Formats: sequence, structure tokens, C-alpha cells
Amino acid sequence: MLEALNEVSKSFTTAWGVLGIIFIFAPAALTFHEFTAFRMNHYALNGNEMGCKSNVVNYEARSLNANVVTRRCVLIDMAEISVDRIQELISKKAGSILISIPQNVTSLSKEDIENWNEVEEVLMDDAIDTSVFFTYQHPQLDDIFQEVKVSLNSDHAPTATAALGNVFHSNGYQIVAYNSVPVPYKQSSVYTIQGRLTTKQANPTIVIVASFDSYGISPHLGKSANSNGSGVIALLEIARLLSKIYTSTDTTPNYDIVFLLTGASKLNYISTKTWLDKQLSSDTAEGVLLADAEFVICLDSIGKKDLNFHVSKVPKQDSVGYKILAAIRAAAENLYPNVTINTVPKKVNLGNAKFAWQHELFVVKRLSAVTVSNFPSYKAAGRVNTFDTSVDYEALYQHVHIIAEGIARYTSQTTDNKICIVCNDMVPNKALMKRTIEYLTTTVRAAPLINKDSDIVLNLEQFLSKYVQEVVVSEFKASKREPAFQFYDSTKLKLFAYNVKPAVFDLFLAIAVALYLGLVYGIVKSLPQFLTYLYQYKKLK
Repeated sequence: MLEALNEVSKSFTTAWGVLGIIFIFAPAALTFHEFTAFRMNHYALNGNEMGCKSNVVNYEARSLNANVVTRRCVLIDMAEISVDRIQELISKKAGSILISIPQNVTSLSKEDIENWNEVEEVLMDDAIDTSVFFTYQHPQLDDIFQEVKVSLNSDHAPTATAALGNVFHSNGYQIVAYNSVPVPYKQSSVYTIQGRLTTKQANPTIVIVASFDSYGISPHLGKSANSNGSGVIALLEIARLLSKIYTSTDTTPNYDIVFLLTGASKLNYISTKTWLDKQLSSDTAEGVLLADAEFVICLDSIGKKDLNFHVSKVPKQDSVGYKILAAIRAAAENLYPNVTINTVPKKVNLGNAKFAWQHELFVVKRLSAVTVSNFPSYKAAGRVNTFDTSVDYEALYQHVHIIAEGIARYTSQTTDNKICIVCNDMVPNKALMKRTIEYLTTTVRAAPLINKDSDIVLNLEQFLSKYVQEVVVSEFKASKREPAFQFYDSTKLKLFAYNVKPAVFDLFLAIAVALYLGLVYGIVKSLPQFLTYLYQYKKLK
């Protein structure tokens, strides 16, 4: 009988141990949430990497105010962010940073956007090893952020007992991304679209330039409505309006006009530089486009109040540049006297590889040029802004009208201020401009995401072809051996938030399991002796 009891006890030891472990671990069943995230910009210029170099995410989540952030994923709501805290997280080697941003930009105050501009500038100022991601706010993600804040009260608990209580009562999250290390695209390319209005005579040339790509803290987030969607709209509208003059039998302009749309403007104007080098090289017939160029007008952010003429030096009074800018000023005085136009001279800093304005690339090639912008300085806040999603349509309409009228007056040699050329049925089309802004802000046009078959390239080519001749799309490929620029993949990915207990909970759990098994083992092991004692006790009775 005792042997049978021993067998029973062994069975009990195994069965109760297994059942006990099952019951203990059952409540910790794995749950997760999935959401889309956008990695911060990552590119290389002349061999120097910029932006976020990593996309590794497999860290325990922490809130912004956590004491320990090394090898953690720090969750930040945009309203909490600050330049000092971002710099601190990077210096403390946070493993990853996940920033939630609102989908509805109108909910942001002016102070929110100004604060964000400072943060964005710091993040993009250099290459960083911390992986940085952005995701749109939604209720499920807000709940995760709040749970992480609650679960991490142990970091700030006043006593060890309170911290221990927080460990047992709270849940944490492990943020994970299943992706490979970011690598450069097999082929990085930038694009330009050019066309020309010509009288088929040997005329000098005026070049009008605007960058068509968008830019934000992440390639998928930039809308760039004003900077530089407004410049694209202005170029297209000027092409449409001036084409009527060039096809009219009543007027004979004395200039050809080249229209140029360029990409990668915020990446030190890569495509502009490459296009210029190609045009001015001796081994291409396309160089005739600039052979007789007398002046270049770059349109950069003109969708807000007032205009500024940014020049390397104030044009001499008898120069072509002076006369064209004077014609634009005269147009403003006649059409919209309330519009203020300032001339802002700034020498090209040849010691700095980074250009401040687009016209500077033409100036270093000894071409007279200007950048027209509502920004008074290249350092102005908001010139590079992820939340650039709208323009002042009335200001944009006025500025397009002014510039078109000024160019029309100069090219037709009209000096009578009482005459208006771009008037009546030749004024800018407000409805068309609004539709174009809506299209530009909802279409992927970040330089790393564009290829020759992208909608933005095909549609701009098609629109320009309606009004000007000799429209050509050019693709400039980065060299395989010594690339001047490179774009990296992994711009958009899925993140998973796994619901877990804090890591220290595992230690306490292991101790609890050991104590439990020890207790069960002791009870079951002593069961035969207890039953023997009970049997003998009954026998004695």
C-alpha cells in the first residue's frame, strides 16, 4: 500500500507542478497592437549621411519623463516635445523614439508649430544613431501611451514598496519592428521637367524655376503647400498666361522663356545643380537653353503675405535684372498697392557647401538670378516644416498676377504703366490654383519616393505640355562608384506594441513559481507519511 501511495505522490508532484505553472502564466497571454509608422529622413550627400541612420526597434516602451531611456523606446506626444528633451534623449542613447502627431493640423496652435519647427531643425541638423519614427494619433495609440505612463510610476515611486506595487499592478509594452537594416536604393535618381516658350527667333532667354518636391521630417509626411507648392502653381500659371501672349498675332515678345521644375530642393538643390552642370557642359547640345540666358527667376514659397527679392547683390540700374525686378514692382503698384516688396541682398557663401537659396547655384555659374519668396531670410522658421499644409489663396493669387504681369511687361517692352497685359480674360485662375494645391498636398512627391513613372512627374509634364513647347523630363542618376547623393529605404513600416509586464516582474514571477513548486513538492512528498500515520491511528482505535 505504501508503494502505491508513493506512486500517487509522484503523479501529484508532476501534475500539480504543471497545472500550477499553467495557471500562473495563463493571465499573461500575449496581446499586441499594430500600427503604421514613418521613419525619419535618411539620405547621404557627397558621402555624408544625414538624418536617422537606424530603423531598429525592439525595446521596452518608456514615457518621455522616464529616468532610464538607454536601450528603450521612448513614446512622445507632439504636445510634450521640446528641443532640450530631444537632445537629452539622443545624448542618453535612447534606443528608439516614437512621436505621435495629429492628423488634423488645424488643431495645432501657432506656438505648437513654432516649437515643432525648432525640434525638426535639431533632428535634421546631423546624422543620429537613435531610430526615430512618427505615427498619427488615434485612440488605441493614446491608450498605449497612457498605460506606459502609468506603468512607469515605479521610476518615480517615493519608496521601494510603492515601486514594487507598481511592478505587480501595471502593464508595459515592448515596441518591435520586423525589418532589415536600411540600405541605399539600388538606384537613387532626381528629376527635372523643362519646357520653353519661344518665338523661333534668336532672342535672349529668361528662365523661371520652381522646385516641385515636398519635404518633411519623414518622406511620407511632408506636404509643402507653401514651400514649394506655391512656387509650382506660380510657374504653371505663368506658363499658361504667357502662352496666350506668345500665340497671339498681336504681340511679339522679345524674349524666349524657359520653365524649369526641379526636384530635391531641400537636399541642397541636387537636381538643379546637376541640370546646370549638364546644360553648361560643352558636350551637350541642350546647352543652348542657357547660352543666351539673361536672368533667372526662382520661385520659392510665395503663398503667404508680401514678397522678397533675394539677390547676391543689388542689380545695377541698367542691368536686365534691375529692369525685370522694376517691372514686377511696377506691376505690384498698379495691381495691388497693398503688397510690399523688399530687396534682400546676401552674398553667396562659397565656404559653405550648403546653398541658402536656389538662385545661388545660378549665380556661381555667373548667371544673374533672384529668388522670390515671402520668407525674409533663408533661416526663417517654417521654411522647412512638416505641417506646411495650406496657403493664403488671395496672397498667392496676387503674387502670381504680379509676377506674370511684370514678366509680360518686360518681355514685350511695355513701359506705359496704364497698360495692363495680364488682365481681363488673362488673369490667374483661382479655382485651378486651389485644385492644384489640393493635388500637390495629397500626392507623394518627396525626392526619395519619386521615379520617372510617378504621378507627380507625369502630371506636371502633361500640364506643362499644354502651354509650352519642347517639354523634356530628365532623370539624373547617382553615380554607382562615388554617388553625390543616396536615398535609403525603410521609410514606412509596421510597428507592433506587445503587452507585457515590466522586465523586473519576471524575477518576482520566477521566485513565486519556485516557492509555489517547493510548497507543492513538500506537501506531496510528506503525503505518504501522513497517510501512514492516519492509517495507524485508526488501526489503534
